[in-house]
Amino acid sequence: MSSAHLDVRADAAPGLPWVVVCNTVGVPHTVFDRLAATLAGRFSVLRWSTGLTERDAPHGRPLDLTVDAHAEEAARLLRKHGVTEFVGVSWCSGTEILHRLSRGGDAAVRGFCCVNGAFDLGPDGPSSGWEGTVEPLFQVIRSRPESVEGVSALLRTAADTAAEGGDPALRFPYSTPERLIGYAGQCLEMKRSRTAMGFVRSLAPGLYLSGSADGVQPPAVTEAAARLSGSPFELVEGGGHAMMAGSQAVCDRIRAYCETVPPGPGAS
Repeated sequence: MSSAHLDVRADAAPGLPWVVVCNTVGVPHTVFDRLAATLAGRFSVLRWSTGLTERDAPHGRPLDLTVDAHAEEAARLLRKHGVTEFVGVSWCSGTEILHRLSRGGDAAVRGFCCVNGAFDLGPDGPSSGWEGTVEPLFQVIRSRPESVEGVSALLRTAADTAAEGGDPALRFPYSTPERLIGYAGQCLEMKRSRTAMGFVRSLAPGLYLSGSADGVQPPAVTEAAARLSGSPFELVEGGGHAMMAGSQAVCDRIRAYCETVPPGPGAS
C-alpha cells in the first residue's frame, strides 16, 4: 500500500470525456487552472497536487512520492472517480506517470499530450540537465537543514522571475524552508526511481510540446523523446517550462489536440 497522498481536484460533468493531467513533483494542481478552464465545457478534468499541500503542517513529513508510489496513487484516483478511458496531459516528470498508466492501468489511454515532458536517457538513467545541476544542492538541503533559509530565498526569487504571469503555484515548493526540504527529498526520490522505459513507448498516439525558453527540459531532449515514441513534436516559441500556466495559446493547442482523439468503442 502506497504511503503517498495526492490532493485531487476533479471537475466532472456527466457525459463529457475525461482529460487526466499528470503533475510534476512538488507543485499544487492550481498550476493547471488556466488549462482546466480552457478544457471546461468539452471535457471532465482530473488533476492533482504532488507535494506538501496548503493543508499540511509546516513541518509535515515529505510524501513517499517515488515513481511507483505516484503511479499507484494515480491509478487509484482513476478508479475512485470512475475513469475508464481518458486523454492524458502531462507536465515534466508527470510524463512517466502518464506512460505507466498507458501501459498497465485499468483505464484506457486514448491519446496524450506531453508538455516539456522528457528527459536525457544517459548512463545514469533518465534525468534532466536541471536535475543534474541541483542534485548536489538538494543533497545538502536534506542533510543540513540549517542551510535552507538562504537557499530557499534564492530559489524563491528564481521562481518568481521564471513564473509566467507570476503564477503562485510555481513558487509553492520554495515558499517556506520546510517545504523546500520536502521538495528536495521528493525530487531525489523521483529521480532515483525513474526508468528509461517510461519515456520511450506508449500504447496511444501522442503529441510533444516544448517551449523554446524552457530552462529545465531543453527542446532537443523533448524532440528526441518524441522521435523515440513515434509522436509528433511542436516547438512553442518563447514558451517556458510551465508554459501552460501563462499562455492561453498553449492551452488552446492542448485542447485542440484532445479534441482530435477519438473515443474508445465503449464510450457513450
